[in-house]
Amino acid sequence: MLEPFFAAFILALISEIGDKTQLVILGLALKYRARFKIFFGALLAHSFIDGISILVGTFFSFSLPNELISKAVGILFISLGVYALAKLYIKKSKKNKKEVLSKTPFLASFLTIIVIEFGDRSQIASGLLAAKYASPLLIFIGFSLALALVIGLTVFVGSKLAERIPRKTIKVISAILFIVFGLATLLF
Repeated sequence: MLEPFFAAFILALISEIGDKTQLVILGLALKYRARFKIFFGALLAHSFIDGISILVGTFFSFSLPNELISKAVGILFISLGVYALAKLYIKKSKKNKKEVLSKTPFLASFLTIIVIEFGDRSQIASGLLAAKYASPLLIFIGFSLALALVIGLTVFVGSKLAERIPRKTIKVISAILFIVFGLATLLF
């Protein structure tokens, strides 16, 4: 019964630690020095984006056969993991860097996270989990609690964590876990 909650919590926690979004949130917290406003703006934006994705995923869970959903979810998780690993080794152009400027820390945080999270792997993952488990409330709560934890760590103690854990290592572990989760979905 709590499997969707724990799957969502663990997946969100692992996929967001060391993600580009956390670096942006840390930058905003350092720039504005209004940590609670940054925290709540980022959390609200994440919850909004993931909530939409969960609703879409839940719709598909009732519209498509379970076997098809399991195969699609497994393949998409594997694809997200492989994509994340490939992204680590492909040089990026800094020309399409998205930035939203604002005078208020809450609004800056909210709008920036909305822009950079749209279509992000965690948003896709939340929708995929909703399609697999058809349990939107548990998945939303799991994602939201994990995101609150990660955003809180980033905003309030992010600089200390960044010194100890290499970002690339976290990304590799996250990508591998996406692949493992995808394989487990396909095989079980």
